[in-house]
Amino acid sequence: MNADDTPPDRLTLIARWMELFLVFFLVPALFAAYVDPERRFDPFFGTIGLDAALDPEIRRTRILLPALMVFSIVLLVILLFDRTFPNEQLWNFEATRRETPRILMTIAAGGVVMLAAAWALATYTGVLDRRDDSGFFYLPRNFPWIVALILVAYPWLSCYPQEIAHRAFFFHRYRAILPGRWSMIAVNAIAFCWLHAPFWSLGALLLTLPGGVIFAWTYDRTQSTLAVTLEHAILGWWAFVVGLGNFVFAGSIGR
Repeated sequence: MNADDTPPDRLTLIARWMELFLVFFLVPALFAAYVDPERRFDPFFGTIGLDAALDPEIRRTRILLPALMVFSIVLLVILLFDRTFPNEQLWNFEATRRETPRILMTIAAGGVVMLAAAWALATYTGVLDRRDDSGFFYLPRNFPWIVALILVAYPWLSCYPQEIAHRAFFFHRYRAILPGRWSMIAVNAIAFCWLHAPFWSLGALLLTLPGGVIFAWTYDRTQSTLAVTLEHAILGWWAFVVGLGNFVFAGSIGR
């Protein structure tokens, strides 16, 4: 609801739904079209005057992380200038401390599921394979320094920006049009899943949809971006460790 608990008028509801669709569904779709490994949408981008961006020497996937950072910074600025947004939700250490035992249990359960899924995919399919090597625990076996780098950098360069946009901003901005707890969690999870459309991978969508439900549920309980970043970071790091991270790695697009 709004800050004064007054239901928005119909025009505001329509405008807010259009905004949600534009920001959280159309924008990722455009980025997915731009980085499409088959270049099927290049005629469209040429038609709208983006010929320079179609240079074959440009590695298009390099725009994804900078675009995420800019996207999150813009939404963060909007939140900071919104007097109805409680800024403590951008951190809220007390809620994180309170919910840590449950978060750790969720991480443990999710970690077991991801481990089993990665083992099954590596054993019975070839979708995780890297060249002539199994994708199961590929990074720790071959590049342990990358595992350490992900542990340090991933929470702040990827997870926290995503949680500012898809939890702090999303929950505050669209509470008026998604007042029910589970309607908010469902739409938020779908939006988070669709954020990964630019990876052109069904595995990325299947991995991030349940993740979106978990993170949305945690934010709904805690109103803490820190808490959900902690959960997202550890589960995401573990996905890279066991081999599932290849689905959400920009370097894997088109392979």
